Amino acid sequence: MIVRSKSAAFAACLALALPCCQPFAAAADVPATPTAAGSARNAPSGEALLLQWVQSTRSARTDFTQTVVDDKGKTSPPSAGHFEFERPGKFRWVYTKPYRQDIISDGRTIWTYDHDLDQVTVSPQSRALSGTPAALLAGEDVNRLFVLSALPAARGLAWVQAVPRGKDSSFDWVRIGLKATPQGPELVEMQLRDAFRRTSTIVFSNAQRNAAFPAGSFHFTAPQGASVIQQP
Repeated sequence: MIVRSKSAAFAACLALALPCCQPFAAAADVPATPTAAGSARNAPSGEALLLQWVQSTRSARTDFTQTVVDDKGKTSPPSAGHFEFERPGKFRWVYTKPYRQDIISDGRTIWTYDHDLDQVTVSPQSRALSGTPAALLAGEDVNRLFVLSALPAARGLAWVQAVPRGKDSSFDWVRIGLKATPQGPELVEMQLRDAFRRTSTIVFSNAQRNAAFPAGSFHFTAPQGASVIQQP
């Protein structure tokens, strides 16, 4: 997801199209040593860790950095911000660098606020969220929306690929890297490729699982004087 022009597609990319610029496939091609391969066979799969993470994480807050590589291999300037969510379907995806943009959902409506343009785009969540990374992270019915398949372990992470079941999705696939910890699965990295063959990579840090958010945290009121675009 590229901020401004691509943010609605990610969140609605997240939510949310994800500072690792190396394509996932290149990392996955690194051959495992016999010891590593044996350890991998005993380790939980990426699919199992993702489902466990979804079931055990009712809310969370995390920082992120993001890069986007286009189909010609050109890398966009990195962006950064933080992501908060509360199931079912509430989230706040905030870019703080290189400029401010907020993507907020209360479970019914998604607001995208571009601070520089002082412009708010409003869209129904049911239309915008299905089959996106936001649905994968902040939703609940993962298997209904995505076909999940385990990928080889790489860079110390267990990986799972999610392919949207809906034919109208703006993404070809999402790949999520997780790490098993004594406290439960940890979400570390997410990669996705959109319909224009851009690969986005998001690296998460400083995660707080099952965080408590004040009432109204996932509602948005357009600032006075901002232009509002209502999408059907």
